Amino acid sequence: MAAIRRSCFSVSWLRKVAGGLLAGLLPLTAIGQILTGTITASPAAGPVPYANLGIPGKTVGTVTDEHGRYQLAYTPANLADTVYLSSLGYRPQRVVLRELVAQPNRTLVPVAVPLADVRVQAAGLYKRRRTLGCTTDSKTILSGLKAEHLGAEVGMVISLKHKPTKLLSARFNVLYRQPDTLLFRVNAYRLLPNGKPSTEKLLARNLLVSTASRTNPDEPLTVDLTADHLVLEEDFLLTLEWVSGGAAQDVSKNMHFSSALGYGKGDLYFRKTSQDSWERPSLGMALAGMQLKVGFYVTALD
Repeated sequence: MAAIRRSCFSVSWLRKVAGGLLAGLLPLTAIGQILTGTITASPAAGPVPYANLGIPGKTVGTVTDEHGRYQLAYTPANLADTVYLSSLGYRPQRVVLRELVAQPNRTLVPVAVPLADVRVQAAGLYKRRRTLGCTTDSKTILSGLKAEHLGAEVGMVISLKHKPTKLLSARFNVLYRQPDTLLFRVNAYRLLPNGKPSTEKLLARNLLVSTASRTNPDEPLTVDLTADHLVLEEDFLLTLEWVSGGAAQDVSKNMHFSSALGYGKGDLYFRKTSQDSWERPSLGMALAGMQLKVGFYVTALD
């Protein structure tokens, strides 16, 4: 059995296939302390569920629970770093970690979420219903998220065939056969001119999906996007972000994505936790120019 290892992804060749993937995020080491606190919203001071907080560009981050509570693992070396707090519908906040340790309970201020442009479209504008992305449901070529912190995220660039394109639904071939329930947030990010993900989210709401939504653990996680009226004229990054449920060790061991090796568009990105930098898997020359693709795809009209 040959294996290739890089900083955050590993590749293992599985039986009966040309290549099997176990892609993941390596555990953090030397975690010193745990900070606990609550994120609430003014003026009513209600909880902000599933808010992101972390040190940008570093593997120090997490997500609040449904009650706005969080646990942030950090080391003393991080105390001078700035923590970024954000949630859709609220003004982002930056605070030095040392100050957050002194006052761990924080309040975010609501802001209006801009709605997507309303378009008046001629009848018959959309001529074809199509599937965009990677539809593999492989049970032998798999990638897995080895996350120690909530907010770990994996996504693939979805390339449009024609413009404009109206998104109808998104599907994610996630294999998880454990009794506990994992909760994910579905995100869609605009791409920068260099093709890398920006911080701008295209969805104007928190769109959550759980493994409990399926009657069969081999079914894809499916979300309906028709209510979002999302009409795009550019490629975008479609992601799943782990926000709740399960223990990190169990998620790392038991959660997998159907995957494939191939050529062409469909760049894969990942980050280890909230506010971390996006990375690409480095699989080396052994894949002969092929790249990893995960079973993330959308149904659309164009």
